[in-house]
Amino acid sequence: MNHFHAFSRIASQSLVLGAMVIGAVGCISEEGSDFADEAFGEAESALLAPPPPPPPPASCQDIRNANPNAGDGPYTLHIDHDPAKPWKAHCHDMATAPAEYLPLVNLGPGANFSQYTAGGAVSGTNVRTRFGKIRIDPETLLVDISDQTFAISSGQLTHGGEAVTSMPFGVAMSCDDAASGVGNIDLTGTPFAVATGEFLQGGANGSGSATYSSDNRVVALTGGGYCGWTCASPATFNPFNDAGDFQLDLVYAP
Repeated sequence: MNHFHAFSRIASQSLVLGAMVIGAVGCISEEGSDFADEAFGEAESALLAPPPPPPPPASCQDIRNANPNAGDGPYTLHIDHDPAKPWKAHCHDMATAPAEYLPLVNLGPGANFSQYTAGGAVSGTNVRTRFGKIRIDPETLLVDISDQTFAISSGQLTHGGEAVTSMPFGVAMSCDDAASGVGNIDLTGTPFAVATGEFLQGGANGSGSATYSSDNRVVALTGGGYCGWTCASPATFNPFNDAGDFQLDLVYAP
């Protein structure tokens, strides 16, 4: 009898333990099912949610990538793709090599021009180039002073046997041993200003000045020598015709 009671007790404990295991497994299965349902729901929501919008364009190439049929004209670009840093650009040559230009607002006769003043050692007439748009690198904010795609020039003179018919952006030059060359940069109405300390004098007896005003949006230039000039750094030798490169530094200042 004692053996029978012992066996009965062991059998009863085994049944209870088995029930507990079954209950536990059932409980875990329900929790696992709930977790799976939740994960599936999240995955389904992610698939159904619209994709995040692309960053705003920073270059004309970005415009063309988004729309291969985009043509030349005005577009809104953003510095470093930042929605808080927009600027109005003119995109040029979109079909082959998209390039960014900054449209200038002040197009008066005394604004946004460069001049080589005739006289002294050079013969001819004053060479003046007026700019309607300037080529700008949207990443570095450097202006290509040599680009005259949207510029008009007048006058002609002879410098050391070379014909001068146009001037780079932001240059004042003469060859009469005086700072009689003049120029002007006017970024009024744009979200840009000229970086300080951008100009230097060069040439023989080079002299002149760069006077900033209007929160550095306007710079009045004089330059000259025998022959000499004022020009955006780094130094450009004989800055006339298509001399120069991306060298005039602007800053975003809305």
